[in-house]
Amino acid sequence: MPDGRLPDVVETPGPGGVVIRGYPALVEEPGARHEPTVALRVLADARRQAAEHRRGVRRLLTVEVSLATSRVTTRWSGTQALTLAASPYRTTETLVADVQLAAVDALVAALVSDAATVRDEAAYRALRDRVRPRLEDTVHRVITDLVAVLGAARELDAAVRAGTSLALLNTLQDVREQMAALVHDGFVSEAGAARLPHLVRYLRAARHRLAKAADNPNRDAELAWRVHDLEALLDAARERVASGPPDPARTAALDDVRWMLEELRVSLFAQTLGTPAPVSEKRVRAALAAI
Repeated sequence: MPDGRLPDVVETPGPGGVVIRGYPALVEEPGARHEPTVALRVLADARRQAAEHRRGVRRLLTVEVSLATSRVTTRWSGTQALTLAASPYRTTETLVADVQLAAVDALVAALVSDAATVRDEAAYRALRDRVRPRLEDTVHRVITDLVAVLGAARELDAAVRAGTSLALLNTLQDVREQMAALVHDGFVSEAGAARLPHLVRYLRAARHRLAKAADNPNRDAELAWRVHDLEALLDAARERVASGPPDPARTAALDDVRWMLEELRVSLFAQTLGTPAPVSEKRVRAALAAI
């Protein structure tokens, strides 16, 4: 790469005159101590290139511009520190690292049209120089939203623990599983910084559901069955996509459906909380059919 640019494709002659093509990308992978690192790899499948390179650029930026854990934690208020201490993350260091990854992801999305197009040294340095001065404030905005999520999760967990009715056993278990899928080690970067406020709404909707289910368990069971039917379709679609060649576009579409189902839960169980866009079982089925 004499000009500092990563080529989109490389070619080499193979047996019998066949041209072998490879697709270079920065790839995120575990290091010797299982820490996240970035390596330059030549991929065999062009369909993987953009998604892998996008993640690689994000991780490389995070490695280069991340703040020391102590610099982040010293800005926490006492209330924030207590709430964050009860997070599902194994350590404060892993929590801060995941928050910074989500913050970098959000900044990159705001600063460039697509990180997959950052394929030369000058473009990367320019992006890094714009991310670095914005990172600290972005991290603390993410922390504020994270504290709200953890607070909502704590309130929901208390409501679940207080549930003693035998008629609500299935509802309580369903809510526990929903909460575990939303709030777990690594969930901040998985959901993304922009979605954290929505997680608060999903958790509050689940708490609202518990209160309504106590008055009408049969109605709750009927609505839950409708959601579970769609979840089964999503799981089946995920299996089909996973069994085929890599397809980042379809994988991303499946992730969108996952969040549509969370919005559907709000619509069915806590309609007063509202959804940012219309959602229905028909729309979910149509999205799955399109995939």
